[in-house]
Amino acid sequence: MADPIKKAVELTRSKKHGKVVVSFVNDPYQPEEEEKMLTRTVLSILLASKHQILILTKNPKLAFQRDLDIIKRGNYWLGSTITALWPIEHEPKAPSNDERLYWLKKAHEKGVKTWISMEPIIPNVTFPTDIIKQTNHYIDWYVLGSLNYAKKLGYKEDVQFYRREIPKAVKLLKKLKKPFIIKKELKEKLR
Repeated sequence: MADPIKKAVELTRSKKHGKVVVSFVNDPYQPEEEEKMLTRTVLSILLASKHQILILTKNPKLAFQRDLDIIKRGNYWLGSTITALWPIEHEPKAPSNDERLYWLKKAHEKGVKTWISMEPIIPNVTFPTDIIKQTNHYIDWYVLGSLNYAKKLGYKEDVQFYRREIPKAVKLLKKLKKPFIIKKELKEKLR
């Protein structure tokens, strides 16, 4: 298992600088984080780095309530995955999409840069254009990604949905002058 504190120290010593995601593989604000405070320690160490730090969590409430002081001091962006504008049953133990958006809005009001990872975009569940319309006044950056392993998760693979909906979302993001990226797997489905 990787040592996040050791990795954070290495990143502060790096002469290169870019984007560092805390964390795309797992959530940095899991329930045990309230006691361990490992994420807070890592964020404190990363204040000394030149990297842009992208925090990705399904629990922006804890990030806001506990770590806002650190987040505001560095080049930190607070983000969350959003799959719909209404509650869905895919993540029963995680805060709802509504709650995640509420705390991202609160963070933005406090001067924090915010972002959304619309990933996975679930055909006929996730409507990127609607999410962008509802959030663009407090979200600064968007990531768009496809639903991988659709069949294994009980969904129909619907490439036509992506080909219909993603260009509309991209057009709106460009009109709003919002930075965004489309992940590689989604780009492949758009071809």
